[in-house]
Amino acid sequence: MDRAGRLRLPRLIVAFLAAHALTSCEPSPRVIGVSTSAPYVDAARMALADALPDGPIPGLDTVINSSGGNLAAPALEAAAELVSIPGLMAVVGHSNSAASLAAAPVYAEHEVVQLSPTASAVLYSGMGPYQFRLVPPDDRQGGFLAEEIKRLLPDRGRIALFYVNDDYGRGLREAVLDRLDGTAYDVVVDLPHMEDDITDTDVTHALKALVATAPDAILWLARGVILDRYLDDIRRILPNAPILGGDAIESGSVDLGSERYRHVSSVSFLDLTATEALRAFTQRYEERFARRASAPDALTYDAIGLLVAGLRAGASDGAELRVYLMSLGRDRPAFEGITGPVAFDDDGNVERSYVLTRHGPRRQ
Repeated sequence: MDRAGRLRLPRLIVAFLAAHALTSCEPSPRVIGVSTSAPYVDAARMALADALPDGPIPGLDTVINSSGGNLAAPALEAAAELVSIPGLMAVVGHSNSAASLAAAPVYAEHEVVQLSPTASAVLYSGMGPYQFRLVPPDDRQGGFLAEEIKRLLPDRGRIALFYVNDDYGRGLREAVLDRLDGTAYDVVVDLPHMEDDITDTDVTHALKALVATAPDAILWLARGVILDRYLDDIRRILPNAPILGGDAIESGSVDLGSERYRHVSSVSFLDLTATEALRAFTQRYEERFARRASAPDALTYDAIGLLVAGLRAGASDGAELRVYLMSLGRDRPAFEGITGPVAFDDDGNVERSYVLTRHGPRRQ
């Protein structure tokens, strides 16, 4: 049986890059795992193809396996299975803050580098020396969102706030409210929801609250897939009310370019039109996969490139790969990815600015 037939992680999309360092006796495995949700696995595959343009090089073997999921419980189970693979050095993942936080102690215990493309919960910074991420923490995003609300509603306003009841949603909600002037902005709806347990009763309750309060704008601090479930009903009640969201709106397989998403904006870590490298990536991605690329796609792509660069620099285990990542921008130049230069501070964070992305049909 080939190696692809032996490695099975059935509940999350998981890709493995297994690099075998040749020795005089027998190969010493070096393995990188990628655990992410469905929309981003294509970006991971694309990055692997670009990192290995001529196919596997001597000492390299590539194995990809996929299914689905992005919640905390299956992430924890996947992490436990990943660390059982001999030679695991690093994991790109997981696909959101809750899943990344749940899996972090497993990787830290086994000295496996965890490089999350999109986890933004503040708590992730303190999970340990093996945790890295390609986006800033949410205390900074909260300030950006507060300023956008002030621009959106310069003369006072009524806000309906919806947030996912996990570390991401609660932390971002607190960060935004801390930066808003409570005397100028009335939060007339303040409703949490669970990530994986939305019922018709939850939707009905939310819609009744919107009817009763008639907010001027909606602040959505949760995943795009949940907004998609609410959106048509929201538009029947508030057809033109602006919806401002956190970065998680871009997560999940949602068509943000459709007419339904006119008047919806969200925080993004990247302007995908800002540089030639990003424009080329989005064009290639859209031609290959027939859908619009997102910032998480580009970040996932760079996460693969970073770890492959660490392998090429000679890292042979998680501890050496961690040293390589910490050396970027210090003992060696920053990694030049399509998303810009990447270097990490002492907490494994990067410096990255925010942009506001307007969704719906592309402007001509």
